[in-house]
Amino acid sequence: MTDSRDAPRERTRNRAQDLDGDQPITTFRERPQPNFALDPFHRVLLLVSMISAVALPVYFFLRYSGAQGDFALHYDFTGDVTREGSFQEAAIILVLLSLLTIGCGVLTRYPRVFNFPVTLTRDNVQRQYKNAVQMLVWVVAGMAAVLAIMVGGWLGILSADLMWLPLAAMGIVLMVFIRRMVKLR
Repeated sequence: MTDSRDAPRERTRNRAQDLDGDQPITTFRERPQPNFALDPFHRVLLLVSMISAVALPVYFFLRYSGAQGDFALHYDFTGDVTREGSFQEAAIILVLLSLLTIGCGVLTRYPRVFNFPVTLTRDNVQRQYKNAVQMLVWVVAGMAAVLAIMVGGWLGILSADLMWLPLAAMGIVLMVFIRRMVKLR
């Protein structure tokens, strides 16, 4: 009599199916290329945000390249300046935020590498891609708005109190689009 533990096991490729009977896409290699186009509004929003992420630091550097004054770098919740810094510190912050904004804008071209909070299937993958890219376009726009308010504050054109608007908008956008991801299963 043979023991079942001694018998060679057969590997099966049966994957678990979701509730609708669709097989999930489990690896990045299985994910299809995106086959959708953003609507004109989202394309313009992304383009304006990317141009702003490049133009605002350039404008700031041209305007203040020889400045010796201090720039407000940190605020408390009441809007009072709690720390000032040199032009070099402001430039580092500006360049980093600009690079992050541009990087997120470039990432909108590659939704296959996103980490989705829902299971992707052949049926929902394109809807999930489009939703995630639209969400990222809004985040890029919010980052560009933060950049504009920061530069505007340093130039004395805008109030730093406006900084809460794009930050709150990005939080709302993330909640709305993640909720939509769950609904688009």
